[in-house]
Amino acid sequence: MTVEYKLTIRTDSRLGAGTDSTISVVLVGTRGESGPHTLDKRFHNDFEAGAEDVYTVVAEDVGELVLLRFSNSGGVAGDWLLDTVWVTSGGRSWFFPFYRWVPGGSTTEVLEGSARLPQQVKNEREARARHEQLQARQRMYPWRPAEATAGLPGALDISKERPLPKDELYRGLSEGSYEVVIAKTLASIKLHLPVLSKAWNGLVDIFDFFKGIEMPQLAQRWKDDLEFARQAVQGINPLHIQSITHLPAGMPLSEADVHGVLAPGDTLARAFEAKRLFLIDFEILEGIRMFRKVGEDGVEERRWAPASRCLLYLDDTRQLRPIAIQLGRDAETAPVFTPNDGEYDWLAAKVSVRCSEGNTHQMVGHALRTHFVAEPFVMATMRNLPDPHPVYKLLRRHFRYTLAINEGARKGLLSEGGVFDDFIATGGPDKGHLQLGKKGFQRWKLSDNKPRLDLERRGVLDPAVLPYYPYRDDALPLWDAFEEYVGGTLRHFYRSDADLAADAELRHWWTDLTERGLPVDKLPCRELRRVDDLVDILTTVLFTVSVHHAAVNYLQYEHYAFVPNAPLCLRREPPRQKGVIGPEDIAAMIPSKSQTLWQVAIGRALSSFGDDEEYLLHESGWREDYFQEPELAAIRNRFQDRLRTQLEVVKARNAKSEVPYTVLRPDRIPCGITV
Repeated sequence: MTVEYKLTIRTDSRLGAGTDSTISVVLVGTRGESGPHTLDKRFHNDFEAGAEDVYTVVAEDVGELVLLRFSNSGGVAGDWLLDTVWVTSGGRSWFFPFYRWVPGGSTTEVLEGSARLPQQVKNEREARARHEQLQARQRMYPWRPAEATAGLPGALDISKERPLPKDELYRGLSEGSYEVVIAKTLASIKLHLPVLSKAWNGLVDIFDFFKGIEMPQLAQRWKDDLEFARQAVQGINPLHIQSITHLPAGMPLSEADVHGVLAPGDTLARAFEAKRLFLIDFEILEGIRMFRKVGEDGVEERRWAPASRCLLYLDDTRQLRPIAIQLGRDAETAPVFTPNDGEYDWLAAKVSVRCSEGNTHQMVGHALRTHFVAEPFVMATMRNLPDPHPVYKLLRRHFRYTLAINEGARKGLLSEGGVFDDFIATGGPDKGHLQLGKKGFQRWKLSDNKPRLDLERRGVLDPAVLPYYPYRDDALPLWDAFEEYVGGTLRHFYRSDADLAADAELRHWWTDLTERGLPVDKLPCRELRRVDDLVDILTTVLFTVSVHHAAVNYLQYEHYAFVPNAPLCLRREPPRQKGVIGPEDIAAMIPSKSQTLWQVAIGRALSSFGDDEEYLLHESGWREDYFQEPELAAIRNRFQDRLRTQLEVVKARNAKSEVPYTVLRPDRIPCGITV
C-alpha cells in the first residue's frame, strides 16, 4: 500500500548553510525502506539558508519511521546544514532534530527524534541505526593518545589527516573566531596609537590604547583599596576568597603592623574571632617555572608572578579592604606589606598579587577548570550516546563550539611560540603555564565546581560572614535551577536506579569517560549506579560550561585590558624590602608596550560574544529543540521561569550597586563554552 509522506525540512539560517547540491532521501521504517526520492521543486531554489521547504514523497508504507537517509550529490560549496525535519502521514507524525552538516558527496542518516533509552528500543532496525551512528562518531571523535595528555584531561585527537569534524567548527566560519577578534583589536589599537617618541611608561601611556576602543571602567579607580577588594568578590576570579580564623603559617604580621588599619579598638585577635578576616592565596605558583630566556642579542629576559597572598578585612561599613600582602612564602625574603608602608610599596604589592591571580586564573581557574575538564564529557557523549538518547539531547546544546575553542586555545595560546609565550609570566621555553595547569588538575575534583560545596569549604557561604558577594548570590540560584531542570529531565526517563543500570549506552559512556577522559577519582562516584549521582554529575557539567565559565571569562576585558590593574607578568622581581620602590619602579615592573598590546587584544577577544550566541535565557527561546515530549517542555519552561525571576533579582541589585555585576545575568550567560 502506498502512502503520502509530507516532509517539512528546515535549513539552518547561518551564512553558508544552504546548498545547491541535489538532495535525495530514503525513508527507513520498521517495515523496510523506500526507494530514493529526489527533493526538488520546479522553479524553486531548494535548501536556502534559513528556508523551510515542504516536499511530498509517495512510497510504500514503511511502518514507523526510524531514520531518514539523505544523500548529497556534492559540488562547490555543496555541504548542507540541516536543522530539523517533520514528517507527517495521515494521522502519524515524526520529528527528526539534527542541527548538523550533511556533507557534499556523502550519505547521512538522521535518526527519528523520540527520546528513548536503549532498553526501550524494541525494533532491531532502530537498534542497528543507533549502533551504526556511534560507530561513525567514534571514527570522527578519536581520543588523543594518553601520553599526549598526561597529567591533563583527555582530549580530541586532531591532525592534518583527521581534522576537527565540521559539526564542531567554530561558528562554522573563520569570521567571528577569537583570532579574528584579536586581529581587529590589534588593528584598532595600532590605528589610534600615536608613535611614542619617549620611552614606554605603562602607567601613563596605557591611556593612549583606548582612543579607538572602549576604556575599562575600573581605569579611574584601579589604585583604590576598595576596588582591589571588590575584585575578590565580583572580579574575574571570584572563587579564591576564604574566611580564616588565624594567620597563615609563615606570614609574620603584628598588631603594630596594622595599627590604624583596622577599625578603632579592633585587633587582629578580635577580628579573627569575629570572622572579619579573609584570605586570597596563590600558593599554587610556588615552584612553578617562570619565563627566562636569553635573546639573540645575549640579553636575558625574565618575568615573575610570585606565590603571593593577601589578607582582607571586613571593616565597620561591611566593606572589604586589603590590609596585608606577602609576595612569597618565606618570611625571611618576603616581608609583609601593609597600607602603613609607602604609597609605592603598597601599590607594587597589590599589582604583584593581581599578577599572581592572573597567571593562576588563566591556566587553572579558566582554562583547566572549565574548558579542559568539559572536553572529556563532550567526547564521551559524542562517542557513546546516539541522537535519541535523553542524555545526548540534554547535553548537546551546551557543548557547541567547545572542541573548536579548546583546540584553538591549545594551538594559538598555549603551544610553544603561542601568544602566552609572548606576555604571561609562566609562559616561555620552560612551559611553566603547562606545569601550572597540571598542578591545578592534580588538585582538582569535579565536586570543586559545585558552588555551594565550594563556598562552604571556603567559609563564605553565609551572608552574615561575607555580606557583599555578588558571585555567590548570583551563582547559587542558577545552580538550584539547573539541578531541578537536570533532575526533572533525567528522572523522567530513569524512574529508578534499575533503569540506569539497564542503560548499556550510558555504561559505555561512563567507561569511556573514566578510562580516557577523567580519572575516576576526579568524579564523585567510582561506579555510576545511582540516578542521583548522574543528576549531580550532569548538573555540575552544565553549570560549569555555562555559569562557572561566564563568571571566570566575560570580565577579561574589564579586568585585564587596563594592564596596570592586573598585569599578566612582572618584568622585575617583586620587592623584597620596604622603602625602595618609586613610581619609576612600578612602570618598569609592568608589561612592555608589545605585551600590553597582546593583553588588551586577548582580553577583548575572550570577552566577546558571537552573533549566533545562544544564552541560558534566550529572548526567542533556544534555537535547537531536541525534546518534543510535553512533560519535558514543562520542565524546560519551569527552568526558564526560574531564570527570568533571577534576572529580575540581578537587575534590582545592580540598580543600587555602585559597580554592577552583570556576567551572571541569565540572559548574558552562553549555554556553553564558546570562547
